[in-house]
Amino acid sequence: MSAMRSLLQQGQYRTARKLALEMAASAVSEQEWLEVSAALRHFEEPEALSQAFDGGGWRVLGSPDALAIFAQNLGFSGLYEAASECLDKSLAIDPAHSDSHYLRGLFRMFAGDSAGSLASIRRALQIRPYMANAHWLLAMQDDATSAPAHVAEMEGLRHMAMPGSTAQAYFDYSLHLGLHAMGRHEDAWHALARGHAAMRRWSPYDAVDQRALFGDLHELQLPDRSVGESGDGGTGLIFIVGMFRSGTTLIERLLSGHPDVVDGGETYQLSAALREASDVDGAGAVDRKILARVQDIDFVRVRERMLSYANWRGRGRKWLTEKLPSNFLNIGFILHVLPEARILHMRRDPVDTCFSNLRTIFQGGAPYACDQAGLAGYYVGYRNLMRHWHAVAPGRILDIDYDAFVADPEGQAKRVMAHCGLEYVPNALESGSRKGMAATASATHVRRGVLTDRSKVWTPYATHLRPLIDGLRPAYGEAIPG
Repeated sequence: MSAMRSLLQQGQYRTARKLALEMAASAVSEQEWLEVSAALRHFEEPEALSQAFDGGGWRVLGSPDALAIFAQNLGFSGLYEAASECLDKSLAIDPAHSDSHYLRGLFRMFAGDSAGSLASIRRALQIRPYMANAHWLLAMQDDATSAPAHVAEMEGLRHMAMPGSTAQAYFDYSLHLGLHAMGRHEDAWHALARGHAAMRRWSPYDAVDQRALFGDLHELQLPDRSVGESGDGGTGLIFIVGMFRSGTTLIERLLSGHPDVVDGGETYQLSAALREASDVDGAGAVDRKILARVQDIDFVRVRERMLSYANWRGRGRKWLTEKLPSNFLNIGFILHVLPEARILHMRRDPVDTCFSNLRTIFQGGAPYACDQAGLAGYYVGYRNLMRHWHAVAPGRILDIDYDAFVADPEGQAKRVMAHCGLEYVPNALESGSRKGMAATASATHVRRGVLTDRSKVWTPYATHLRPLIDGLRPAYGEAIPG
């Protein structure tokens, strides 16, 4: 991994990726397998990782720690069956391996197996009671009945976390959820504020750079040359975009209930294709380093990689969903590279959306989400950029209002399926909610279908949320909440 890291630091993304693919074919030692799995996850190469796993060489992994790390890289690449096999082996070697129980609980939560998830998480905490990330998974599934005991448990453990550490952030976010479930809103807010302070230390947000990125995307000019014809055959892509916590998972569950659709979850596949083509590493859906090289990008290669991935993951179906919400930043590239793709944009009330962001741990994926002013500014930038994309490509993006969906799920389902060129299938959301993997913060809610109690959860915190609400004024206009 050190060689690949060095190449990435030198700005040689393509060479580093090539080295990772070569290593995947020749790994023999435990350390090499761990390096390969981490690298292929970084480069968004799940097919290569799947092929390496199927080759069986990974069975050289003999320690529970190594097997858990390998399982995590497999699972976060969407290879859950392979990850489960690794966890089976890890727990056969050491039935008291806490990280393996934690990962099993996480993946069971993604699969909608709440009882199995809770059993695995509690087993992890029996072994290691101060495991803060396991408390977060438990808190996500707490209700008014289970929360009091869990809050008391966490309050007795929180002092073990180093001040300002990620563990402290996990404890404080978890306490917020539990205290909120108990109706102790003032205490819940103070716990969340502590969590935000810790999160900002290890996940800083550069609002100036983000504003510049939004501005660059408004001015994006792509080369005036064709990258391929629509209707190439094979599996097409449906992009589901919006803010995090806006209801995008609900739309994916709806589509996964259709026989012509495979749910692909949230990946950075498009971002990886752009990074490979521009030969720059980075983080997030897109950044200014990619935009600086846009005139030199081989967009034909980007298209070929995306179609190859869709055909592999789509398993012969008509469509594959790509549900990374922040791909709203990449709509210009999607329109250019994949003219046949469908784009669905989920909209939700600004304060509802942003408050849900404030109380969610994103592990670096949304650094703006632990600061009210930064979050409000990001939301306004997102809204303005979506207006721009609509102006650039009228009719190409279908807006879906979350509250309208809650009020009339089947009516909205018909709109979504018609936009995607799909025959209408009744009760698809009910079917989709029972299957597939939902590897998002919505995993504990989306299995219950349409929830009617998700609006105005922020109301008890209105006084504390004035910076957010005032910052969102441009998104509301005169309808800003009081």
